[in-house]
Parts: sequence; structure tokens; C-alpha cells
Amino acid sequence: MTPDEKLADQIVSMLVRTAIDLKRETSFVPEAAEIASESEILGQILVQYFKMSGRKIAETAYAALDEAGLAVEALAFSELWRKMNPDQNDLWATEEDYPDGNHN
Repeated sequence: MTPDEKLADQIVSMLVRTAIDLKRETSFVPEAAEIASESEILGQILVQYFKMSGRKIAETAYAALDEAGLAVEALAFSELWRKMNPDQNDLWATEEDYPDGNHN
């Protein structure tokens, strides 16, 4: 990892942390804010960012599983997606690569 890449990763981490903290402070009643998990809050941020696009959210989940070294889980998730969305392809073929959802 280059020094620039390491710095960029540190900045991204700080920005994500700030986004989670900001969402926690502004979107929850105090009692719920105390018990809301970071995963739940980050999920809400992603839904808002992707404007409720199920495909983009699923692509993000797939990419996160794969990046975490959970390749089997990522593939299983992609297969489940294909079964539930037969008109679309695997999640590694992103919506941006194939806007119609199918690259066959």
C-alpha cells in the first residue's frame, strides 16, 4: 500500500465515521440512537445514497463480502440475487457496466 493510498484510506475511514455519527445524532430519538448499531446506521446511509436502488445496494453487499475474503458467501448472495431477480445477472456485473441489468 502506497503512502497516498494509506492516507486516502484513513480519510475515507474518518469520513465514514463522521457520517455515522452525524446520522446517529440527527436521525434517531436519543433512546434509539444509543442502541443503533453502526451497521444499521451505515445501511440507512447507503439506502439514502443509492436512492433505494435494490440492485446497487446488493452490489455493495456483494463487493463488501468479496473484499472481506468471504468469496463463498459473496457467490451465494449473488446466486440468491439471480434467483430472486431472474432478469438480471450476477452482482459482479454492476448496473453501471450493464445498465439494462443483463450482459448476456
